[in-house]
Amino acid sequence: MARSKNRSVQTYSAAVIGVGRAGTGSSAKGGGHRIGYTHAVMFQRNPRTKLDAAADVNSENLEAFQAKFDVPSGFRNYKHMLREVRPDIVTIGTYVGLHCEMIEAAARAGVKGILCEKPFLASPKECDRVRGIAQKTGVKIAVPHIRRYFPAFARAKKLYLDGTVGEPVMCIAGIEGWDLSEWGSHWLDMFRFFHDDRAIKWVFGQVKTGNFHGYGHAMEEHAIAYFEFEGGGKGFLDGGRGMNGSNTMTLVGSDGTIRILREDTLIIDNAAGRRTESFAGETRSEFIYTWDCLLNDLIAWIEGGPEPMLGLTNMLKTSELNLAAYLSAIRGDRVDLPLKDKLDEWPVEVLVRLRKKRAST
Repeated sequence: MARSKNRSVQTYSAAVIGVGRAGTGSSAKGGGHRIGYTHAVMFQRNPRTKLDAAADVNSENLEAFQAKFDVPSGFRNYKHMLREVRPDIVTIGTYVGLHCEMIEAAARAGVKGILCEKPFLASPKECDRVRGIAQKTGVKIAVPHIRRYFPAFARAKKLYLDGTVGEPVMCIAGIEGWDLSEWGSHWLDMFRFFHDDRAIKWVFGQVKTGNFHGYGHAMEEHAIAYFEFEGGGKGFLDGGRGMNGSNTMTLVGSDGTIRILREDTLIIDNAAGRRTESFAGETRSEFIYTWDCLLNDLIAWIEGGPEPMLGLTNMLKTSELNLAAYLSAIRGDRVDLPLKDKLDEWPVEVLVRLRKKRAST
C-alpha cells in the first residue's frame, strides 16, 4: 500500500507481472523478451516508487529477476501477489491475450495505476471491457508507446505540422520481418502522434497468414494497413517488409518530405533545400529517461492531474486502429472508425482459420 516518507511526498508500492526471460533475452520475432527488466529499472530509478514484488509463471525467470533487482516477494500466480502484496502500481509485460484479465484483476484488487505493454488488447470486445473497468474502478491505465518522448520523433512532429514541408499528406513505414502488432503498433501510434492524434476515418488492411505462432497467438507473415485521418493526411504501414536503406519512416508533405533514419536522424527536403538534424546519442541515452517521463505522468494522473498522452483514452484509439486493419482483412472491406465490431478473439486466429478453410475446399 502507499506509504508516506513525509507529509508531502507519497511513495507507491510497485510490482511487475511478467518479468521476462533470464539472461540476455531475444530480439527475434516470437522470441522470449525481457521488458520486465526495463520496468524494474524504471521503478528503481524513481524516488516515488518501491519495487516490492514480481510475478511470473516461470520459476527460473522469476528467481533471476528477484536476484537482479533485490525484489523481496516473488509469486508464480499474479492473483496471489495482488491479494498478498496489494501494490499501488503494476506493470504487465505478458502476451496480449492475457492483458485484459490481468487488468481486470489488478483493478478489482485496488491497484491505482497500470502500465500495460503493447500490443494492448486482443479484440474489440476487450477494448470495450477495459474501458468499462476503468470507468467503474477509477484505475489509471497507460500503454508505453514511449517513442512519443523521443527527441527525433517530437521534432519530426513539429516540422510535419508547422508547414515546413507543406500540408501533411502521408506517413509511410515498413518493418522488415515483423508484423502490425508486436512491432507495428509502435509505428501506428507514431502515425497518430504525427497527425496530432486526430480521429481516423477508415482503415483498409490485407494480411497473409501462415503457421507461425509467437507470444501465445497466431502471427501473420505479412500485412499492410492503410488509413485516413480526419482533416487530411494518411498512413501506410507495411508489416513484414522494410523500406529502402536505413529509412525508418517517411513523412510526406505537399511541399517536401521528412525522412527519419533509425530513430535519431531527420533529413528534411523542401523548397529551401536539404538539411539534416541529428539526435544521435540522445535517443540511446534518453531511452530510460522516456520511461521516467511515462511513470511520472502516470503518478501525476493518479494524484489528480490530467490524463497523459499515453493514457487509456488515447491508447484505446491506437489499439482500435491496429485491430481494424485485421478486421478489414477478415471482411474484405473497409472498416470505418470508431469500431463497432464485437469480435471477442485475436483476429489473426480468425484469418488463419479462413485460410485453412479456403485451402480445404
